[in-house]
Amino acid sequence: MKDLIDANCHFLSQARQLLLEIRECDFACPAPTFYNSTIGGHLRHCLEHYQSFLDGLAQGKIDYDCRQRDFTLENKKEVALQKIEEVQKALCDLKSKKSPKECPIGLLIKMDCGDASFDPWQPSTLGRELQFLVSHTVHHFAMIGGICKGAQIELPQHFGVAPSTLKHRAEA
Repeated sequence: MKDLIDANCHFLSQARQLLLEIRECDFACPAPTFYNSTIGGHLRHCLEHYQSFLDGLAQGKIDYDCRQRDFTLENKKEVALQKIEEVQKALCDLKSKKSPKECPIGLLIKMDCGDASFDPWQPSTLGRELQFLVSHTVHHFAMIGGICKGAQIELPQHFGVAPSTLKHRAEA
């Protein structure tokens, strides 16, 4: 579990580093080649998934569709940097929990698939959801990478590259 939490914290650290290096106007500037999305918009989306995860742990029910959608988070670097710090702290706190009551084994995850006959609450585990968050974050960071390349913004090395891709490249 600690490795999965560390992996998530690693990607959040990548986001923090990027934000420290880019201008506020680049953070919130729409990219026409990426459906007018922004670096801030993709980062907000990721951070709100982390918040949904953290908020749902106490009840053992995580609803990724019920997000705050705080647009100051995607338009103000300082707000995003603060949120990154909060999420990393909460993940580190989770890493230090020992008892099953403090760290739920079984979770229910809600994700609307658009089919009314489908039960939106499905069983999952803490580990599986931490894996999902890594995958989801890497996916959005790859899009942030595309936005940055289009704007000639240099990225930190390996930004938004999946661990499996890095391993494959090293072995090739």
